[in-house]
Amino acid sequence: MRSRSLTLVPTAVLAATLLAGCTFSVGLNTGPTVAPDELAAVAADKLEEITGTRPDIDCGTDPVPLEDNTSVTCLLTDPVAGLEYDVVLSFTEVVGLNYSIDIDVASTPNNAPQPTAAPGATVPVGDIEALVITALTPYLDYVPEVSCDATEVEIVVGNTVDCLYSSPEGDVPAVVTITQYDPTTGEYFINVA
Repeated sequence: MRSRSLTLVPTAVLAATLLAGCTFSVGLNTGPTVAPDELAAVAADKLEEITGTRPDIDCGTDPVPLEDNTSVTCLLTDPVAGLEYDVVLSFTEVVGLNYSIDIDVASTPNNAPQPTAAPGATVPVGDIEALVITALTPYLDYVPEVSCDATEVEIVVGNTVDCLYSSPEGDVPAVVTITQYDPTTGEYFINVA
């Protein structure tokens, strides 16, 4: 009887030792997924329908699980100004491979422009357009497309430039004014009216 108990203990210890180096995964997620490119295209379609401009959206490379009340953070790039925003896509009403999404675009770009210019300098109008987008987005429910009537803007206090920004109702005029300028640092401020 003793020999049996002695042979069982080393076998149990050997089995525990062999299993200690193994990893087991119980309950693997085998639910439906959506390709990240497909999800990005659905979100871009919806935003283009709302704003009239199709953004570039990158949701990575990993398949995204389709589950109610889950979300994924993607990167939205405004094709006009090149500003990048985090965008959260939340799944709603998931039934099999069919789903709806809610889209929440961050109000502040990840790569907000720094308004600086050398004394007496001009800046490309794209810099001003990017600043207008950054200024307007927190007040709108979308990221607007902005177009200004210039190719370059002279950075002088009081200088103005006429712009338009897109809205669901059509183009909205906006006047951009250089309100402050510090020639030492090159920093300037704008007002959008």
